[in-house]
Amino acid sequence: MPQKCPVTLTWRIIGRPWRLVLIDRLLDGPKTFNQLLESMPGISSRTLSKILKELQQIGIIEKIPAGDDKRYYYTLTAMGKDLENLVKETKRWADKWLTKIMEK
Repeated sequence: MPQKCPVTLTWRIIGRPWRLVLIDRLLDGPKTFNQLLESMPGISSRTLSKILKELQQIGIIEKIPAGDDKRYYYTLTAMGKDLENLVKETKRWADKWLTKIMEK
């Protein structure tokens, strides 16, 4: 059985639209659904809800009760926090190269 490329497999999980943006927002700490929605202009509540569920099932984020009412916070798990360097390097690369790419 041929081995799958780990980069390809990883990108299938986090390279889909909005995933890295969501992870980036949660690197600052736990957020409610509405805080995430407000911090991600252009994403619909339905799409955000779907992505949150997917990333919870994988184990990248977790949903924790706020403790005061029916609100919940979303936070990164250890697996999610391990993506911090990837997010930072993606931003660094974008700062360096994105303008040149967009000029073409």
